Amino acid sequence: MKQVKIIYSLDTYPIINNRWNMGNKLQETMFMTAASILYSCTWYDQVELYVDAIGYQYLQELPCKVTKVHFDTDQELWMKPKLYAIEQQSVPFVHIDTDVFIKQKIDFDFEDVIVERKDLNYYNYKELISFFNQFNDQIPFWNPNLDYAWSCGVIGFNDLKLRDNFINVFKTLEHIMKNEYKKYEAFRDNQDSQGWYIEPGLLLEQYNLTSLLFEKNIKPTVLIPEVSPNEQSVYANTIGYTHLLGASKYHSHNTNKIKSLLRHNFPKYYEIIRKQSELNLTKQLSKVI
Repeated sequence: MKQVKIIYSLDTYPIINNRWNMGNKLQETMFMTAASILYSCTWYDQVELYVDAIGYQYLQELPCKVTKVHFDTDQELWMKPKLYAIEQQSVPFVHIDTDVFIKQKIDFDFEDVIVERKDLNYYNYKELISFFNQFNDQIPFWNPNLDYAWSCGVIGFNDLKLRDNFINVFKTLEHIMKNEYKKYEAFRDNQDSQGWYIEPGLLLEQYNLTSLLFEKNIKPTVLIPEVSPNEQSVYANTIGYTHLLGASKYHSHNTNKIKSLLRHNFPKYYEIIRKQSELNLTKQLSKVI
């Protein structure tokens, strides 16, 4: 089977500017991204990273195509660079998130679309669905009644027209969110007051795709076909696949493990990132002094 193109995307703006109230996680993200991409470069011939100027300083020497992009600064919709990278493709591809590690080769053999797994955590989507549902006359392929979503830690398209549908609906949802931002802000703040943290990107990306595929009666290829989280974890381990979901990627246990892995398996690139981190830290200290 001919290898599919592998793509990555990274915008450092949300990472530097306190995404998830976790402070500046630039250095940790650079080590993690490098490790993820270097693993993929081990298995696949065609790999490309789309990255902003700050990330480019760290990652430009990786053994893949590195394309520098000026992304819109958007802390809330931090996955927009992913949609940008997906939209640029003219051949079948698979996008891999930078917190995914492929430790043995996976043959991405699929028909129309591939996704990572089924996400049954409906509470992540329920309230956001209720907000966007009031504008459903504007949204193609909208279905507010699904109790799951397809997780997109890995997402790929052979059918580029289907990809275009996905991108267009994302843009429609984004336009609604921006155009009705006062309503959205009131909705978000109300959820916060009740102790619910909402992540609009989960809906704009994952529930969007799920609704689109359901309405078009398309069954995606699922990389991790198991249902329960425990079954998914066991299966992922058998195929050499690790995804550090959410904020877990920044837990000290994981960041230390990633640095150790990179230093041991890819020492050249570990040193490049370490030296760039020291250089940036020196520049920051000189500004303070």
